[in-house]
Amino acid sequence: MCTDSTCSGSSGTVPAPSRRALLGAALAAPVAPLVLSAPPTWAGIERPRLLVFSRTTGFRHMSIETAVATIADLGTAHGFDVNATEDPTAFTHRGLDGYDAIAFVNTTGDVLEGAQRTALKRFVRRGGGWAGVHSAADTEYSNPFYTRLLAGGRFLAHPLEQPGLMVTESATHRSTRHLPEQWLIPIEEFYSFTSSVRGRSRVLLSIDESSYLQDPNTSNLPTGPANPFPTYPGVSGVMGDHPMAWTHRVGRGRSWYTALGHEITMYYDDRFTQHLLGGLVTVLKHGRKHRR
Repeated sequence: MCTDSTCSGSSGTVPAPSRRALLGAALAAPVAPLVLSAPPTWAGIERPRLLVFSRTTGFRHMSIETAVATIADLGTAHGFDVNATEDPTAFTHRGLDGYDAIAFVNTTGDVLEGAQRTALKRFVRRGGGWAGVHSAADTEYSNPFYTRLLAGGRFLAHPLEQPGLMVTESATHRSTRHLPEQWLIPIEEFYSFTSSVRGRSRVLLSIDESSYLQDPNTSNLPTGPANPFPTYPGVSGVMGDHPMAWTHRVGRGRSWYTALGHEITMYYDDRFTQHLLGGLVTVLKHGRKHRR
């Protein structure tokens, strides 16, 4: 049984399945329908408000539009309002005061400037919620407060898309309590990070590194016309301890991050959309309680 900080795997007497076997299982096995949780009960009459921000100044994910539409649908179904923008001028003290939480969805690069960064910092430190999806970890590298939002979990590299086995580390958190102890994802882009956030955050999901190939990754692909990716000094994506979703307090606020959400297909997987919903509700409820 998984706990909030650990998850016991196999007893060690059963050999780990091969990557080919994992791929076959992922593609062949039907996905069991998921019974979504009941809509949350919001205190008060006014509906919570979420700002979804998806500006990119670097790589742009094809899944952004699907992700934003999915979040809007979740808001309609679960009783919160969603306003989506790619305009950084929305980040003012007055502009953010109307929201309970902010979600950075597949943002990349530096997307805010001085006063806008200050507005985000003020919003969270005074009790607002913040959620990050996938390449939100590949964003705002020159912003120390943003690094704090990620508990220091900065994007390092990723391999090519492939199947991978997620390990549920919290059986009680609303973003993971619906998941089995192990969750095989048929295809996704799995991030590695500059360091593990364990000890600085509550880890909710991790990935079994024996279930997929961390290398070669975007930092050590060969150069040449066949490689469209930028080349960085070669590093390995192997982390050993490899969290993939986590949450922690930042001032009076709360941060929640998931590394999943690269592939468009993820937004058609009920397990992922329920995971995403749980994270959004977590930061919305926190903002609703601590910003009023």
